Amino acid sequence: MKRAVVVEAPAKVNLVLRVRGRRADGYHNVDTLFAAVGLGDRLRVERAAAGITVEVTGADLGDPRDNLVYRAARAYLDARGERGGVAIRLEKRIPVGGGLGGGSSDAAATLRCLDELFEPPVGVAALTGMARGLGADVPFFLSPSPLALGGGRGDHLTPLPPLPSRPVLLVGSPEGVGTAWAYGLLARGRGRSVELPSAGQPVPLTPARCRDWPTVAGMAHNDFEAPIFAVRPDLRDTMLSLRDTSPLLALMSGSGSTIFAVYRHEESAARAHRQIQPLHGDGHVHMTTTLSRFPALQPT
Repeated sequence: MKRAVVVEAPAKVNLVLRVRGRRADGYHNVDTLFAAVGLGDRLRVERAAAGITVEVTGADLGDPRDNLVYRAARAYLDARGERGGVAIRLEKRIPVGGGLGGGSSDAAATLRCLDELFEPPVGVAALTGMARGLGADVPFFLSPSPLALGGGRGDHLTPLPPLPSRPVLLVGSPEGVGTAWAYGLLARGRGRSVELPSAGQPVPLTPARCRDWPTVAGMAHNDFEAPIFAVRPDLRDTMLSLRDTSPLLALMSGSGSTIFAVYRHEESAARAHRQIQPLHGDGHVHMTTTLSRFPALQPT
């Protein structure tokens, strides 16, 4: 019987994000293109006699019982009627409040680890049902591919063949952006026109248009950029700085505050890193890559 499992929980970026309208349940319908990247948190999940404990290092996330990792473990054990417990160690590396899906990835990783530890496994379909109850982005991290179209709240997924891995520069901000605040800003129409080169026109988002980087770069768009840049000029300035480094594409991820750029070659990404890093200080600029597969579980 396995006693513990370790796994990397990767961040995501949104290569396209369009908000279509508010639903009757209070959420919004979106069209998005998710891509997982190499920057990730690290989880170790171990069986215990009873209860759920969550130890977090690397970030202050408040009461562990409010953490998505705890909620995921609770949902899984309750669904199984399991009396045994788990002890979870979470090492945070993904910036909090940056639109990179760190909490969602951690929750999905927890579900994966638990289904490895407890017999018989409940399987991906049941895990995905639990994931939808935890958050709109959580199901993506259970997808068989690190590239997927998302519809509905973002949880109706179409996995796609991964694109060739490309270097990515992530530029964070000391001040995060709350998702509810961002949606409220968008809904109130407080965005105003900003002087920013176009990131791509809203063309139909279909699997056929997601087969190569040039086509994806032509579609790259995030509806949150205009309203958020209007009140967060620091993020707008970061975007302009990244666009000056000649990337394939540069966008804000999710509802912010991370701005990211995808590059054709490691050399161009490295040059961009040298140019951007002095402007943003230690800890806010991360070099990584897009993923060709999700990290494997590591039983210990």
